[in-house]
Formats: sequence, C-alpha cells, structure tokens
Amino acid sequence: MPVPVLHRGLGPFPDLARLAHVHRRLADDLDRIARGEHPKADDLQEAPLLMEWKVYLAPVPHLTGIVLGHPYIPDGHICHTSELFTFDPTAGYARTLSRFYRLLPRPVQGSAQ
Repeated sequence: MPVPVLHRGLGPFPDLARLAHVHRRLADDLDRIARGEHPKADDLQEAPLLMEWKVYLAPVPHLTGIVLGHPYIPDGHICHTSELFTFDPTAGYARTLSRFYRLLPRPVQGSAQ
C-alpha cells in the first residue's frame, strides 16, 4: 500500500483512485460481515491460503504464515499480510486491508502430531 504523499496541481492522481478502490472494497466486505453475511467458500475460492499462521499486533495487527496462491508472493514463502481488520479462524477466513485470506486450522497446542 502506498504511503500518503502530497499531491500538487489539478490531477488526476491515479494512486489515490487505487487507494480509494481498496478502501471501498474493504468497507463493503466489512459491512457484509457486520450484517452476519460471512464469506462463503465460493467467495474465498480465489483467496490465498495461509498456513501455520499467527497474529501479530505490531506495528499494526497483521498475520504471518506460509502462503499458497498469493498474487505476488511465491507459494511456500512466508507472508506478512497487510493490516488485519477482521478474522474468524473457526470459519477459516481473514480480511486484511488488501484481500481475504483462507486460513487453515491451527493445530491444537500440545496435541500429538
């Protein structure tokens, strides 16, 4: 996500248009989830899969884990997501600033593997 910068002149400013689009998609998704309309499997079909994920709170809430199917990060690499806005590990999804992620269930602590 680009850092806000000073824009001079009359524009246009395509980077601001892209940023507005990202925030509009996020707001629409959060509105649906707030109404209890969680994403279904079909909605998440194209979402990257995050395995062995963990939640980190700094510098902003985000997830890390091994990713598959991300548009920019190669399969099997560690992913540090953009800011985390909501997630439901039981339902198997997370919504960050930029996209949905499918979450694999995490192993129960202390279980035999």
